[in-house]
Amino acid sequence: MRWLRGYIVIIVLIIGAYLYAEYKRPPVIDWTPTLSYLDKIPYGTFIVFNQLKELFLEKPEVLRIPVYDKVNNSKDSGEVYILVAGEISTSGTDEKELLQYISRGNTVFMAAENFSKGLRDTLNIKVKSVFYTEFDKDSVSLHLVNPAFGKEVSYQMQKHTVDGYFSEFDTAKAAVLGMNNKGKVNFVRYNFGKGQLLLHAAPMAFTNYFILTDKNSRYIEQALSYLPKDATAVYWDEYYKIGRGGPTTPLRVILSKPPLKAAYFLALASIILFILFQSKRKQRIIPVLEKPRNATMDFVETVSRVYYNQQNHRNIALKKVTYLLDNIRSMYGLQTQNLDEEFEKRLSHKSGVPIQQVREMVSMVHRVRSNETVLAPELMHFSRLIDEFYKSRS
Repeated sequence: MRWLRGYIVIIVLIIGAYLYAEYKRPPVIDWTPTLSYLDKIPYGTFIVFNQLKELFLEKPEVLRIPVYDKVNNSKDSGEVYILVAGEISTSGTDEKELLQYISRGNTVFMAAENFSKGLRDTLNIKVKSVFYTEFDKDSVSLHLVNPAFGKEVSYQMQKHTVDGYFSEFDTAKAAVLGMNNKGKVNFVRYNFGKGQLLLHAAPMAFTNYFILTDKNSRYIEQALSYLPKDATAVYWDEYYKIGRGGPTTPLRVILSKPPLKAAYFLALASIILFILFQSKRKQRIIPVLEKPRNATMDFVETVSRVYYNQQNHRNIALKKVTYLLDNIRSMYGLQTQNLDEEFEKRLSHKSGVPIQQVREMVSMVHRVRSNETVLAPELMHFSRLIDEFYKSRS
C-alpha cells in the first residue's frame, strides 16, 4: 500500500499548490454581458434593478415567462413592464398582446441591441451601430434631449458598448428622447391608446459599469423618469436573457465562473487518476467457472425409463390423482375427501368446466383408486381428461 500513499501525497500537494496559486492570483473581472439583475459584474444590471425599488412605490417583480403569458387577457392598467436584454425575440402573438397591453394604460420599457422582426416592421424601425475607425476615441457618449433636464449633459461610456441607434423610425409617431455624440437617435417613445412604449437601442447604458462610470447614474435617473412613479405594479423581465425558470442545472453556474470551472475539472481529473491507479488487482485471478448444466431433462428421461420398464401404470395414475386433487384444493378451496355429486357440482361451478366433463374425470379417479391394475389405454385416457380439465377451466 506504500505506492498508494505516494499517489495520495502527490495529489494533495497538487491541490494545495493550485489553491495557493488561486489565493494569490488577482481577481479576474468577468466582462460577460449578462444584463441579469442578479449579477454584480460590469455588464450585469444589479444596480439599476435595486434603484427601481426606490423609484417606484411597488417592489419590482421578476418574470421568467414570455410576454404573452403575462399580458394575455390582462385587464390591468397603470403597470410598468421593463425588458433589458441583448436581443428581445418576441413572437407575433407576443407583440399583438403587448400593444393591447400598452393601449389599456400600461408602460413598457424595452432596451435591446436588436428587436424582433415583427416589432421592427410594426413600428417601422431599424437598429444599427456606429462605425468607428482606428482614429476615433475609445468612447461613446449619450444624452437626453428633454429641456426639462436643464443644460444638455453627455454621459460617456468606454469600449463602444452603447453605440446602438435607430437608423430609421416613424418621426410622425415617435418622440425623440435621447441621442449619442454622433447625433444618432437611440431613445424614442411611442404612444398607444392610454399607454406608452419606450425603446432604447443601447441596453449597456443600464449596466453596473455604465452607472459607476463618472456621474452616469444621472442619465439612468433621467431616462427612468419617463416611467410613471405611481405604477400599480412593476415587472422586470429575465426570460429573454436566461429563459424560462432560469438555470436548470448547477453545472451551468459552475462552468460560468472560471475559478469554479477550474476547480471542477481539477477534482474530476483527480477522481479519474484515483480510479485508474486503484483499479489494479489486489488478489489472485478468480478462475473461470463453467456454467452449471441444466440436468432437468436428464432427470425426467431417467425417471421415465424407470416407469416404462416397470410398466406400473396404476402407480403413475395414483400420482396424477394426488397432483390433481392438490391443485383443486389450492385453486378452488374445495375439500377432496368425498368426491360425491355435490363435489362435482361445486367444482364445475368454480372452475367453469361443464358438469359432464367433471363427472367423467371424477369417475376415472374412482376407477383408478378402486382397481388393482390400470391398463395403458386407461392411463392415457385419464391423462387426456386431466389435460382437458386444465384447458377448459376459466
